[in-house]
Amino acid sequence: MEFNEFKNLLKRKTGTIFSLTFLLIALVMIFSLLGGLKYSSHSKLLVVQDTGSADAYVVSRSNEYLGNLLSQVVYSGSFFNLVMSNSQYKVSQEYFSGTYSERLKLWRKSISTKTLSDTGIIEVNIYHPNPDQARLISLAVNDVLINNNATYHGGDGVKVSILDQPLVSNYPDQPNLVVNFVFAFALGLFLSFIFIYLYPEEIYSVRLWPKSNKEKRLMERALIKKGPIAIKVDTDNVKIKEFNDLRAREVSAGQKQEFAVKSEVEVKEELFEKDVFVPEGDISGVLR
Repeated sequence: MEFNEFKNLLKRKTGTIFSLTFLLIALVMIFSLLGGLKYSSHSKLLVVQDTGSADAYVVSRSNEYLGNLLSQVVYSGSFFNLVMSNSQYKVSQEYFSGTYSERLKLWRKSISTKTLSDTGIIEVNIYHPNPDQARLISLAVNDVLINNNATYHGGDGVKVSILDQPLVSNYPDQPNLVVNFVFAFALGLFLSFIFIYLYPEEIYSVRLWPKSNKEKRLMERALIKKGPIAIKVDTDNVKIKEFNDLRAREVSAGQKQEFAVKSEVEVKEELFEKDVFVPEGDISGVLR
């Protein structure tokens, strides 16, 4: 298919493109909201170990190792139990209900960590439908990392300090609806282009609203570019508008149908010049 042909196809299939894109956006937004909206609480900690060595490389590698270790420990069941049993920050148990495996699965969805290269800095993010609970969980996580980190490593002189106290988002930011919308829009356009390219026939058109008169005219103009055409005239259903200076072929009383071959110039251009609108399925006449 040449570029000009595809360009004309895009004009004729505008309704299909927008309909498919809209449907995909709606599905993505619905699935995004099924899990509910959640607030986030962000904090940052620093892990430092006193190795007694003056070698900066050794210190850097040690901090990197401990940071990576602790950032993975937070997903464990033992760490989850320490957070839930923290007496200083009373985290609600109702949200993490169900069997132990279900609670642990939800916990791993509610927390995410990231280490910054070899600095020993850990970023901790907590997600919860309640912003107050998100902050309490974040405080409890930081408390366990500061006071109970020795449980997960055998080193001495390890110190965890807080760089940034928990900061709760003002609005729900999970799922990221803006990113999901942009992704769904781009994917919808891409898939709709492929669809109309593979199925250009009108029978495969997808529409969520009626076709406008302008679109019908564009389709009529696209059809006349295929050269001479055979037109089947049903004289019982012919509808003529503003056809004073056009002659209709006379048919015999017993004749119901006849066929005529007309080129695009003879059939279509005269009708469009006279601004005669031809509804879909109707023929305004055969010109001599």
